[in-house]
Amino acid sequence: MAYELPDVQPVTKLGPVVWFFGGLMVLIGIVTSILMFGDFQFDSYTYLAFYSIPANTAISVFPHEPVLIYFGKVANLWWSATWATAGTIVAGIMDHKVFVPVLNLQNIQSYKEKRFYRKAISYLMKWPFATLVVTGFTPIPFFPFKFLCFSIGYPLWKYLVALVVARFPRYYLLALVGSAFHVPNWILIMSVAVIFGLYAVKAVPHVRDRWGARRHGET
Repeated sequence: MAYELPDVQPVTKLGPVVWFFGGLMVLIGIVTSILMFGDFQFDSYTYLAFYSIPANTAISVFPHEPVLIYFGKVANLWWSATWATAGTIVAGIMDHKVFVPVLNLQNIQSYKEKRFYRKAISYLMKWPFATLVVTGFTPIPFFPFKFLCFSIGYPLWKYLVALVVARFPRYYLLALVGSAFHVPNWILIMSVAVIFGLYAVKAVPHVRDRWGARRHGET
């Protein structure tokens, strides 16, 4: 029997809700970048919750692991996991509000006919909740499964519950690593710098190609 995709109505255009939450994502990312180089209290639970928002959006460049390990050194493990999870819930809501409509735009629906996509969805739909929990808890890359769920309009409340079930114990264990092993701060800072560097290395060729194509178009 041929597998049929869930009946998700295509979106003809993006509404104001998408633009609002998309702009909010960008704004929070900018503010977080400023706070990282400012005098913000880095042992503040408020900072942890705020940082966890851009660190857990679907297109994030902010790593959450070093920050949770750091908080395990200076703060309560349970509160650290709780506040980080709170920020992750906010990120999950924004992701869902933005990417469900974006991935169901009528003029990009051809990707759903691709064999790889249909095969991935056929496996995902057998255990969607368990898949989100496992990939959200383990080192398996989480973002591909986020996008698969967004593309089929997976219910927001189920997605958020899966986030809590997966991320809270992950955050607690990361904080526990910081508490148990007292990883030096310079290692945590270097790990963040390396991650940002890797993203930059990936982005430079893409930006260069786009800029070159634009210049050729103008000439």
